[in-house]
Amino acid sequence: MRENVFNKKVFIKSVKDHLKANYRKTVEQATQQELYQAVSAAVKDVVMDEWLATQSAVDKQDPKTVYYMSMEFLMGRALGNILINLCSYNEVKEALEEIGLDLNALEDQEPDPALGNGGLGRLAACFMDSLASLGYSAYGCGIRYRYGMFKQKISDGFQVEVPDNWLQHGYPFELRRPEYTYEIKFGGNVEEYMDENGNFVHEHKNYQSVLAVAYDMPIVGYNNHVVDSLIIWDAQPKVGFALDQFDKGDYLKAVEEENLARNLVEVLYPNDNHRKGKELRLKQQYFFVSASIQRAIAKFKKNHNDLKELPNKVTFQMNDTHPTVAVAELMR
Repeated sequence: MRENVFNKKVFIKSVKDHLKANYRKTVEQATQQELYQAVSAAVKDVVMDEWLATQSAVDKQDPKTVYYMSMEFLMGRALGNILINLCSYNEVKEALEEIGLDLNALEDQEPDPALGNGGLGRLAACFMDSLASLGYSAYGCGIRYRYGMFKQKISDGFQVEVPDNWLQHGYPFELRRPEYTYEIKFGGNVEEYMDENGNFVHEHKNYQSVLAVAYDMPIVGYNNHVVDSLIIWDAQPKVGFALDQFDKGDYLKAVEEENLARNLVEVLYPNDNHRKGKELRLKQQYFFVSASIQRAIAKFKKNHNDLKELPNKVTFQMNDTHPTVAVAELMR
């Protein structure tokens, strides 16, 4: 299958088709960023076939699956890494040279996905690479931050911190999965009462909530046709713009849920030297942990009815202390 797709003529046609469909341009007219996007899309087509095949095998075999939870995933640039793991780097490089393109130059167009900062995020990335290369069924679980901690610039001899807008041009190796959307609740109170059947009921009321929407990124194993998934959660308001509140002049209330959702995924490690920052960090941690556990249990229930069997099919791995709220959330 790979040999077919990375036939030079087939691959070059795929790149040109993506340029035409997405930008209405030829190779000669496209910018370097547009060329990078088109080449990445052509590579993603190959990955998608193996991603589907991996998921099909997992669904059929029903192996024990690890959910690796981390506030950070410092994955690095995907294009070159994927080509190396597909063992097709040289073939793609030669194909691009035939149409006057430099693969190294195109790789430089890719931003580092700003999902991590240092050793913790790199450890998580290495674990995911290893799990895929060893053929394990695994999901990484984190947050789709809009901005990294910062991008460094030097102005008049001093360091200046500016936002790291890595999603500015879109990221070709992510896949939005709106079918995996879960409600995450914050605050409120719990009321207890007996229903008409005499059952004791707990009801959560007066809470704020957002929706966690999954974005999947492929984790390609080395030369083994295995593609695992990194799930990064984006936050969206459950209720969008509140026109009635806006018409009453309560402009802040009108966008309250939108602001809560945006703040959750805006920045990796918001400043926590004040109470609001500490609260936001805790909400971030609970947000991605709750969404990940909800997805894991929903996936488990597709083939199993008894939750007592969960430990035989699911392992939750927590990277450092950030996801430890997972223990209490799983109990809940």
